Amino acid sequence: HKDHPHMGAKDQDGNYGYIHDETALTLNPPELNLPDNVVHDKMCVNNDGIHKMLTKKVFVDMEAHEAAERRAQNNPANKRIKIFCSVYTISKNHHKLQTIFETWGPKCDGFMVASDITVPELHTVNISHEGEEAYDNIWQKVRSIWSYVYDNYYNDYDYFHIGGDDYYILVENLRLYLESEEIRTASNGGIYLPTQPQTAATPIFLGRRFKEQGNSARIFNSGGSGYTLNKAALKALVVDSFPVCMPHLQTFSEDVMVAQCLRNKIEVFPYDTKDEKGGERYMPFNPGHHYTYVVDPSDQKDWYQQYSIDIKSGLDHCSARSVAFHYIQPQLMKRMHAILYGHCNDTS
Repeated sequence: HKDHPHMGAKDQDGNYGYIHDETALTLNPPELNLPDNVVHDKMCVNNDGIHKMLTKKVFVDMEAHEAAERRAQNNPANKRIKIFCSVYTISKNHHKLQTIFETWGPKCDGFMVASDITVPELHTVNISHEGEEAYDNIWQKVRSIWSYVYDNYYNDYDYFHIGGDDYYILVENLRLYLESEEIRTASNGGIYLPTQPQTAATPIFLGRRFKEQGNSARIFNSGGSGYTLNKAALKALVVDSFPVCMPHLQTFSEDVMVAQCLRNKIEVFPYDTKDEKGGERYMPFNPGHHYTYVVDPSDQKDWYQQYSIDIKSGLDHCSARSVAFHYIQPQLMKRMHAILYGHCNDTS
């Protein structure tokens, strides 16, 4: 671990060798603090697109989640999959983290914030990377994050999710999706063995698929709401791809680069994560944007339409069991969490 991207992390004093306790947030989550204007005021019941999407379509499937928990408790063979969640940010944005800690963060089995300083109380880790700490160098930052995750947590988790500091995960829905027959079959190379343990895995690369500049040959998973790798995909990315795939390039488009490295080196492609009705599970925008967005084939300047693959409009755009949204600032994050988890006095 003397070279990038495997140089590791520095502690508060700048010394290399720091290993983050990824279970700290899960084992000791802070109390959810919902201000009055979230629960009692228009923040909760305002009948805008956000409210409509989260009350008329998207929901957290707690019934299925709790049933899966009971099965796991009654039979060790039905144990739940373990998810490691990563957020990348910089110290000037640390004010956003508390809301993540109070909402979706503790629902992950492992959690880490990759930043430019290490603060154990904030679960932030200063992971060294090549080049400056800058937006135009996120590719190098993410190379080092994934390498750190692989070096330290690969053996303990089944799936790994990463994104910026403004995404929101419906963790119960994500876990149920990853445990579904569809994904289990895909990760087993298309062969479903319900009574036999899995002995090998096919790399699975999950997220919101986009066509780069409308090019169907260059499909990538948008980094907005994050993307999810299974163990095989994480290993393939770090061990097989990183050493030979643009190792010194500096660019902001880490999501495009990750897809390119997986595609060109080992022929791993973004998986179609739509549900059976064609609804998307990973969202590049907030719920209100997707509720109000209308597909217009005549609009040749709409980049979203150009990049997307068979998108739908309004309520049909999002899967009922969506797993992630993007552009979710702290106030909106608490509002969404209140609506989705029944903290609103009135969500009619």
